[in-house]
Amino acid sequence: MGVSFRRIGSWIRNRLRPRFGTEYVEADVPSHARPRTLYVVMEDGEPWSTAMLCPCGCGEVLHMNLLPDERPVWHLIHHDDSSSTLHPSVNRIKGCRAHFWFRGGRVYWCADRCEALWKDLRLLLALRRKV
Repeated sequence: MGVSFRRIGSWIRNRLRPRFGTEYVEADVPSHARPRTLYVVMEDGEPWSTAMLCPCGCGEVLHMNLLPDERPVWHLIHHDDSSSTLHPSVNRIKGCRAHFWFRGGRVYWCADRCEALWKDLRLLLALRRKV
């Protein structure tokens, strides 16, 4: 039999999933955040926050705290290929209610497979229109 349909679907989705770049900024996020960009906000050479446009397309800027004394807190991992990973998942409880993992500079939706595939396609199409 060889390769299962699930593995083929996963391979296709990984090719469609756009890659986000990581940009380090001092003091604050730019007033007009760019799509497909994870901003790491630095202060005195230390990262204290990250921000990005919500990948669902709602246009909201999401802010994730990196300071361990504040809650909720995310952990940022910067990889050798210049991509980044955030842990734990990003879960908006208000507004668009987007829930996703940000791993290796890519968005992985927390949802059933079919709905997640449509979100990936919408993200890809929306980003191509804006870029």
